[in-house]
Amino acid sequence: MGLFFRKSVKLGVMRINFSSRGLSYSTGIKGARISTGPRGTYVTLGANGIYYRRKIGQNQMPEPQLQPLSEQQLGVHTITSAEISRLSDVDSKAFIDELSEKAAKILLVTWLGILPMILFIFLLSYNSLKSREIVLDPGGERKIAIIDSYVGANIRTLSDFNSPVLKVAKYAQEFTLLDERDKRWLKIQFNDSVGYVSKKLSRTDTVQDPKVTTSEIYSTNSYYGWLLMSGLMGFCILIYFLSKADKKRFAMELNYQIDDEMSKVYNAFTQNFADFNASKRKWQYLHAQQNHDWKRNAGAGRLINRIAVGEVAAHRVPIRYFNTNVQIPYIKLRNTKLYFLPERLLIRRGDKFAAVFYKNLDIENSSTRFIEDEVVASDARIVDYTWKYVNKNGGPDRRFSNNRKIPICLYSQYTLRSTTGVYETICTSRIGAFDGFGNYLKHIGRLQSLMKGGTRIS
Repeated sequence: MGLFFRKSVKLGVMRINFSSRGLSYSTGIKGARISTGPRGTYVTLGANGIYYRRKIGQNQMPEPQLQPLSEQQLGVHTITSAEISRLSDVDSKAFIDELSEKAAKILLVTWLGILPMILFIFLLSYNSLKSREIVLDPGGERKIAIIDSYVGANIRTLSDFNSPVLKVAKYAQEFTLLDERDKRWLKIQFNDSVGYVSKKLSRTDTVQDPKVTTSEIYSTNSYYGWLLMSGLMGFCILIYFLSKADKKRFAMELNYQIDDEMSKVYNAFTQNFADFNASKRKWQYLHAQQNHDWKRNAGAGRLINRIAVGEVAAHRVPIRYFNTNVQIPYIKLRNTKLYFLPERLLIRRGDKFAAVFYKNLDIENSSTRFIEDEVVASDARIVDYTWKYVNKNGGPDRRFSNNRKIPICLYSQYTLRSTTGVYETICTSRIGAFDGFGNYLKHIGRLQSLMKGGTRIS
């Protein structure tokens, strides 16, 4: 919108306007004209040389064509370990090769025992059992007596007004009609006996009852039961021997010599992991990205893509028939499973394994302020608040009506790294939940480094 002065020359219905910006042409009536010139098309309203002018379509700016940005341009940082085949350190190669070989084997008990047994039962039953229909009620037409008196009607024991009353029937109540030959009475089905109701107080009708059926399974093979029991007994024996063969094929023992002193230390190892597991919420970080629209993201400088840790267990073996005399703490991440052996971290993806001794594992721990837009865990510490839409000064942006207050929580963040490519980040709602366990792993790593250098540990 603008105010301006102008001079013009009229040529019929057309008018030529002269200004410092050039020539323009307009048409219309006095006080309301449309003009076209170098700066576009305008609607002009006014008189006496002072006018209001507005450009047509000035609010319809074309949308910019955005090109997809790469992760580097967006500042996206993927938090994940490298390819599983590259993660193991040199000292773990033989151990990992054996684990991977056993994990890739098929279970004989499944493929040669359970699946053939299921197929046997299916084929035998398919060829020996049939289904047939049993009619419970043929249905069809049925005559009924309907109480047609608004005050109801007496159902009597005999077709006599002086006979005892069985029940007072309500209006529109229906009964199965047994006989209507009597001129004054209808004989009806009443519970498990019969009764009589006056024709003056009732009427008759016909209803169509549905056919009621059920199905029954029967055997066409007189030897079906004997064949089924014999087959199941044979498969049970086969499965027993196949399971023993699988146990022999998959068996892997990892026993540790633990004296009284070491037992105390290892008890602390398991207790520290239990402290981590006690944290109400545990997350795995997947991506971190620089936030370029902090006003609409509660003022966050980075956007974190996280998911809940899949599962945490005090003990879980990496493969079937894996025998050990210690507990193996376990954390399930997305596509990755972590097993904490006493001397090394075991990693599994699918049927592939990797292992890293704690001397080659670095654990970074720090506290982080997290703008929590989910339900706050009961053990989390709220240290501040912000707004969903925030101003530069940290206050709420009043342009948004649904601008809610959001808590800022203080969490603990732990990153596991190795030179071979291990890179996983775990966050806990309770401050220091992983500290004790992480410090224990660091201590083991220092001892392993000293032992490598030839120093004797007593």
